[in-house]
Amino acid sequence: MWTLTLDTATPYLSLGLFRGEEGVGRVVRLGRRHEEALFGLLDELLREVGVEREEIGTLVLGEGPGSYTGLRIALAAGMGIALAYGAKVFGVSSLLAACWPFLEEGGPPLTALFTAINGLHYGATYARREGKPLVLEPPRKLKAQEVSRAQLQGSHLLLDAPPDPRALYELLPFARDGVEPLYL
Repeated sequence: MWTLTLDTATPYLSLGLFRGEEGVGRVVRLGRRHEEALFGLLDELLREVGVEREEIGTLVLGEGPGSYTGLRIALAAGMGIALAYGAKVFGVSSLLAACWPFLEEGGPPLTALFTAINGLHYGATYARREGKPLVLEPPRKLKAQEVSRAQLQGSHLLLDAPPDPRALYELLPFARDGVEPLYL
C-alpha cells in the first residue's frame, strides 16, 4: 500500500506518494488556487509512480495552522479519498512538516513561521531528539516583536517554507490518528 501526503495550509500545494524509500513529492506555489490543481497533480503523481488510486492505504494530511479555506481543501479532499478507498487518515502539524527536513539530531531548535494576515505569523518551535520531534513551543499566533524574541532565545527561524511532502510521510509514526484542523 502507498501513503498519500497532502498539505494546502500555505500558498503551496504539497503533495506526495510514498512507500518505503520509493515515491515522489511535489511542491507548487499556487496562492489560493489549490483546488484548481490538486486532482490534476495527484493524477500526474499516480501515473509517474505507476499506482492506481485504489492502492492508497494511508493519508497524512497537514493540519495547519494556515488559511481557513486552504486547510479545508486538503482535509475535504483527503477525507474523500480515504472514504472512497478505505484508507486510514493521520494528521501532522504543517509547521512541523515545513521544518522537519532542517532539524538536525541534537541540533538547535528551529522556529517555523508562516506569514498570516495583519502582520501576524503562525509559529511553532521544534527540535529533533532521538529521531523524534520535540515540541518546544506549540503552534501559536505571533506578532513581529515575538518573532524577534524567539530568535534571541537561541532558536533559528524558518520563514514561509512549504510543508515538505516527504516530511509528512516521515512523520507518520508521530502523527495523530485522524485529523484535527488547527485554526488560530
